Amino acid sequence: MKYCLYIALLISLSIGYGQGIYPPAAGVSGTTAIHKDSSLIVSWVYACEISRGYLRIDSTHLGKTNSGDSTNSFGKANGTTVSLGDSGVALIFLNQFIHNGIGADFAVFENGFGSGFLELAFVEVSSDGIHFFRFPAFSNTQDTAQIGTFGSLDPTEIHNLAGKYEVNYGTPFDLDEIPNDSLLDKSNITHIKITDVIGNIAPEFAQYDSQGNKINDPWPTPFATGGFDLDAIGLIHVNGISFLPENEVEISIYPNPIFDVFNIEIDKKIKQIELLSLEGKIVKKTTNSRVNVSELPSGVYFVRIITNSETYVRKVVKK
Repeated sequence: MKYCLYIALLISLSIGYGQGIYPPAAGVSGTTAIHKDSSLIVSWVYACEISRGYLRIDSTHLGKTNSGDSTNSFGKANGTTVSLGDSGVALIFLNQFIHNGIGADFAVFENGFGSGFLELAFVEVSSDGIHFFRFPAFSNTQDTAQIGTFGSLDPTEIHNLAGKYEVNYGTPFDLDEIPNDSLLDKSNITHIKITDVIGNIAPEFAQYDSQGNKINDPWPTPFATGGFDLDAIGLIHVNGISFLPENEVEISIYPNPIFDVFNIEIDKKIKQIELLSLEGKIVKKTTNSRVNVSELPSGVYFVRIITNSETYVRKVVKK
């Protein structure tokens, strides 16, 4: 949520930093913030599905956020965002899978004001689109008084929560920090899930970090731009030899909308085609470029086209 009033910006900057144990704000010695122009970032996300959250979790009659759409999270960070609302979710389908390398493996960009007006989100990853694993999150911010709509946070009190850094600076995430599990293949991450932290510390709405602390961030944010604002996700350790964003790849899917059968044309050898539900579950697999989906119910799906070197994701509608 970014409410465009100058006075609010002044309020959001009225805090000192550097008292906590975690890395400080962007531009401060010891920060882990990754600038959008960093050479560490080798590609950007181009496929995302948004499930909106409420303007106010305690007043659901007010409806849900409506600022931006999934395309605002595509490509390089530019300050143009999609707003999730209280507990809203962004499910990211990776065009190219990522692996656990040395240091951060990807970075999530929000559009925080200055170094203090920050809105936070949990981050999870999956290697199958079904089982998701959350990065251990830490919030040492006080939880006895609610941070107000235009309040501020100290980045040194926050770790492994997206939104820790201001606009144009990504929060890094290192797969090493997630405990190993047989259901998570860290060499082949296919999905990232971003879930807005409500920020309300009232017992009925409070959300907790991995140590059981309530997470306190600016609340309420009852605006169309409420909640975590997803700008972009930069990928650092990617599988394959190259990355081609959507507008540079010649892929034809027809007909779309689909009735029973659709065709895929791409100037690459297809290794596998997967059809995924909006929840990220694989509902069909094939190696045939002519895909029969007559058995599937009507709705919106993602088609994941896997070649020998890249993976591409496209949206289709079945009538």
